[in-house]
Parts: sequence; structure tokens; C-alpha cells
Amino acid sequence: MSLGRIPPGIMHIMVLASAGASAAAEADGQAVSLSEAATEELGRPISVFFDQTPIREVLFTFAEFANRSIVPGTGVDRLVSAEIREQPWNVALDALLGAHGLVAHEQESGIILVHDMRRAFDREAVLPIVTEALTVHYGDALELQDLIAALLTDRGRVSVSPASNTLVVSDIPRVVEAARRLVSELDVRARQVDIAAKIIFVNRSGLAGFGITYDLKDTGGNQLNLLVPGAVDADGDGVISVDERQTEAGTDVVSLGGNSLAALGNATNRVANPTLSLLTSLVIGRSTLVGFIDALEAAQLTDVEAQPSVRVMDNRTARIVVGEETPVRVIDAGAQLQANGAVGTRSTVPVATVDYKETGVILEVTPRITDAEEIMLDLAAERSSADLAPSDVGLIFRRQKAESQVLVRDGETVVIGGLTVDETGEVRSGIPLLMDLPLVGRIFRTTRESSVQRDLLILVTPTIVRAASP
Repeated sequence: MSLGRIPPGIMHIMVLASAGASAAAEADGQAVSLSEAATEELGRPISVFFDQTPIREVLFTFAEFANRSIVPGTGVDRLVSAEIREQPWNVALDALLGAHGLVAHEQESGIILVHDMRRAFDREAVLPIVTEALTVHYGDALELQDLIAALLTDRGRVSVSPASNTLVVSDIPRVVEAARRLVSELDVRARQVDIAAKIIFVNRSGLAGFGITYDLKDTGGNQLNLLVPGAVDADGDGVISVDERQTEAGTDVVSLGGNSLAALGNATNRVANPTLSLLTSLVIGRSTLVGFIDALEAAQLTDVEAQPSVRVMDNRTARIVVGEETPVRVIDAGAQLQANGAVGTRSTVPVATVDYKETGVILEVTPRITDAEEIMLDLAAERSSADLAPSDVGLIFRRQKAESQVLVRDGETVVIGGLTVDETGEVRSGIPLLMDLPLVGRIFRTTRESSVQRDLLILVTPTIVRAASP
């Protein structure tokens, strides 16, 4: 084709394009090097000007400049007006095609096909459907199914074979190729993290009690005999001898024949399992005053340590449970109706089921490895226990829970603290009015003090698993 047969607009294009190429060559002053060749593959800069130029001539210009084969399809007929300065040729070509409703597709052979966008969709509607099995090696095919489904046309479909962890994609070739590229990008070997945890549970409990109990007996009359056995001064000498009549503890003696006095003080509120007991007795006439001084002080320390470890893939959740499953009985009063025998009446038969609740120390960790080889940890720690409810409701679940997100270095230990519970209780019971007297009120009452302190400390150390050296 001679230069004189080229329309003026095209001749202007060729001159500018050649001038840009010549200017680049003159600036370099040397032949194209290997590095420049690699840059040229990404898109050598081009400067062009088009004024009402047919699109086919524009495509031929780019083909000549880039030394590529560009084939326009049916219906590719436009007039182009544009000016492009020093832009990669492939970027400039994409911009021109997109501005005029055209799309380019590069075949495996390297030929670039240009189609009208609307006709391309019509053409895809009659293309044959191809099916390809895409095996997922490192991930879960079910997790990729929704991502592949977003690429499909109206005629396409995707299914999963769980046995072989394979995606089966059926659609036009373009979509199947896109699905293949997406699976290859997402199905990569995931990095792993070792999670080493140390769980320390310390339980400190203290108990203190002090009380004085009284038993006033009339050896010749009334006796309540709750603390100690009773005795009767049969000969009236004022001294109870061994051979005189005894009454077992818990057997009351009531005298109806004359004046007599018997009394108990704090008898039912004695300190349980005292570590010190003092017995005193005082005989005044025919009355005997028996007293017990009980004292108790105890401390208990329980230290429980667990060191579980687990390996988990990046961006996956590891769950560690150190505890037990507590059965909970659930009664459904309206679960079943049964005929009552009488006509038109029905009664409810409750149905009982058993549900299990996890209690103990529960730790959930989700690691995410950053580009700086640090680890972002999503932590959730819980300490729970089950206690009997004071009523017939069933159980009370006590929980201490903490959630946090921290950024740590590889091999660094993070501590979850603050899960401390203190329980303090005091019970006082005694003789009314007398127990509240200043100073001396202590000898007329029984006091019990208890304290429980529970400390939970969790240390988590994540370590990135390095690939084994060849």
C-alpha cells in the first residue's frame, strides 16, 4: 500500500507514531536491550492523533506499531477521534476500545480479536458449553463454589465432588478459563501457625469461725440435753455421780412438779468441724451450765495448670477446651398430649431431654500472618463452671469471658489477665439482743467468715511454621 493511497487522517497517524518511535530510538542512541524488550512486552509508549478515522485503520496502526496480529470482528465499524500522548500501546488500545463499546480478546496463539461488546454477548449465547474438573489441592472446594458461581453465565453451572475435593464447571470456554485462573490463584499452600497455650487456674479459699454455745441444766428438773447427755442428782447431795441416772443427748426432760429452769444458747449454730473446742462447766446449786468454745481457721490453695498446644492454618480458628460437659435436664411440659380417659379431655405428659453444656476453660484463637511476618491474633478466652441453683430451677452457669485482638511478633507471648473473682461471705447468728452488745456481744454469737479468690491466667505463644529446608 503506497503512502499516497492512505487517507490524510491515517497518514497523520503513521507520521506521529513513527516520529514517537524514532524519537525514542534517538534518545536511547542504541539498539533495544533485553530489559527494554521486556518493557516493550508490557506496552511500548505510543503517541497518536486520530480525527474521524475508521476503527479498522486504527487497529491496523496499532498492529503495525506493536508488531502484533489484530483481527476486527463483524460489526466493528466506528469513526475514532482521539489524541494519545506517550502511553503504553496496550493501555491506549484498551481505552479506545472501551470508549467505543468494543472488547479485545487475546487467543492462545497471540492473535488479538476485537468484537463489538453487544455482539460478543450474542455470540457467547450460542457458543458450545464445555465442562472441566478443577481439583482443589489445599483449600476446600465447597468454600470456592460461591466464588466460581459469580463468574458463570446464565447457562453455566458449578458443582462440587466432596470425595475428590473437585469443582466441576460447565460454561462457555471464556468463563471456564476464568474459573481455572481463579482457582489457581486461590488454591495455594496455606502457612501454618503453632499455638502454645499455658492455662493457670489458682483457687484460694479461707474459712474462719468462732462461737460459744451454752446448755443450762437443772439436775433436779428440766433438761434440754441437746449438746451433752443429761443427768439427775438422785440423792440430792448436789454432785452428780457416775452411777446416777443418765439421759441420752437429744432426749428432753420436762419436770412438771416445781420450779425449774433449762436453756440453750447457740446450740444449733455450732462451728462445723472446729479445730479447737473448749468445754467448760459451772455448777450452781442444782443447776449446771455447760459451755463449748469452738474455733476454726482454714486456708486452701489449689493450683491447676494445663499446657495444650495445637497447629492451625493461617486465618483458621483453633479451639482448645479444658473442662467437662455438664448435663442439663430440660423438661417440655407441652411436648405430648395424651387422652385422659374422659370424653373430650386431654392431659399433658411432660417429656424430659438432656442437653450438654461445655464448662471449664475454653480458648479460641484465629491467627493471621501479616506481610511483616507478624501475627494478628483474635483471642476469646472463657472460664465457666456449673453450680446447683438455690431453688429447683436446676443449675447456674458462672462465666468469666474475655475477647481481644492483638498484634504480636513471631514467637512472642501474649498474656490474657484480669479474670479474677473474689467472693467474701460472713454469717453471724446468736442470742437476740445479747449478740449485739458492745465488747461482750462476741460471746453470745457464732461468727463464720469465708473468702474465695479465683485467678485465671492464660498465656498464648504463636509461632510461624517455617518450610523445611531442602
